[in-house]
Amino acid sequence: MRIAMLLASLALTTSPVEAAEIRFGSLSLDWPAGYTVKSTQPPFELAGPQGAKVLVTVLRPGPSATGSAEGLAKLNATIERMLVEQAQKAGKVVVPLSKETLLDGTVLQSVASESSGLFKSGYFLQYALLARSGPIAFVTFEGKGDAAAEHAGVKGLFNSVQWNAGEGSAPEQAAFTDRVATSLRTRLGADAVAIAEPLTLKISDLQANLDRVYSFCRSNVQGCDAEVDRYVQAIVDLQKNATAPISREAVRLAVRTTEFADDAARSMAGKGEVIRRPIVDGLVAMPFFDSPRSARLLNAADCKTLGLSPDQAHELGLANLRQALKPMADVARPVKPGAIGTIQGDFYESGRVLLHGDWAPLAKAQQGVVIVALPAKDTLLYGADDSPAGLDALRTLARDVSRRSPGQLSDVLLRWTETGWQLVR
Repeated sequence: MRIAMLLASLALTTSPVEAAEIRFGSLSLDWPAGYTVKSTQPPFELAGPQGAKVLVTVLRPGPSATGSAEGLAKLNATIERMLVEQAQKAGKVVVPLSKETLLDGTVLQSVASESSGLFKSGYFLQYALLARSGPIAFVTFEGKGDAAAEHAGVKGLFNSVQWNAGEGSAPEQAAFTDRVATSLRTRLGADAVAIAEPLTLKISDLQANLDRVYSFCRSNVQGCDAEVDRYVQAIVDLQKNATAPISREAVRLAVRTTEFADDAARSMAGKGEVIRRPIVDGLVAMPFFDSPRSARLLNAADCKTLGLSPDQAHELGLANLRQALKPMADVARPVKPGAIGTIQGDFYESGRVLLHGDWAPLAKAQQGVVIVALPAKDTLLYGADDSPAGLDALRTLARDVSRRSPGQLSDVLLRWTETGWQLVR
């Protein structure tokens, strides 16, 4: 089974002298004295007593691996197979694979092997921690000595396991903010970017919020650099587009939360009314000016420039959206109850809910049941199961997708009806 996993780690702090808590992203362990951090990049590396080498990697399985009992069973079997295979490659297995559940519900699997020669013997200890919330940590110890004795000595370390689902420490947030600010200053000038507070930048009249890209980086270290680069480029393009001429062809309608619309109205106070139309409670439709690398909101002043009323801008954005997206029949196949379909790729993909009539053929093919989730701007999930279990499965997957995406949108579920969308509560 192939499992898509994302590295989920950013901060790592410890004291090299005394016993201390060491954080590996969402995982915390209380390590005994004698261990020092050698590398803060995944896989994290520590040096222990008598030259011991420790590697720690925190991973987050893809939604298909944790979204069902069957998926979790396959994930556990895959972990077991990996541990055994690596142990056999390293030498003779002297501590067989074992499994136990820790006090916080984390499943701990362990195995140890030993290699021997004329003048030395070496051990290779492996531990896998599968949290109830989804993350996995692999911890390996390598060194000289007796494997069984070393295993007995270090196993107690895992009694201190803590999975932290918080938003990161204040120093971590400040460091990330400074990182993005520095990158933007190289593109826009040293005086153009100011740090308002952690995860918030002021760029001329624009307020740049880093919460979502920061959250993405905490759960996807491998993709963080690329995502920060994309974010910085989008901000640079947004600055250029603020004075660029607009055209009717570039108007697109998009779905946003009411909270987003309220924030936009406050930030654009005095610069033209923000245009929005309600979809359901908590979601609105808003027109954007689209460009190849970024998008900005269309306001009443832009409408005047284009010779459009707000209502006409809405209808134009809807028509342009339909023309820009692939037909529903090409991207959405009917699913059976219990299965979940995904439409993903285009920045405006979530806006398909605005094309209400386009969903009718799919609803007919699914016996009238279409439940939709909009976890990210470029992702839309749908199902044909409106039972409590089916709705819960769709919500769980949507929240997982949203948490991983820098373009988070909403955790609401919508039900298609012939007269419009209904909020599923």
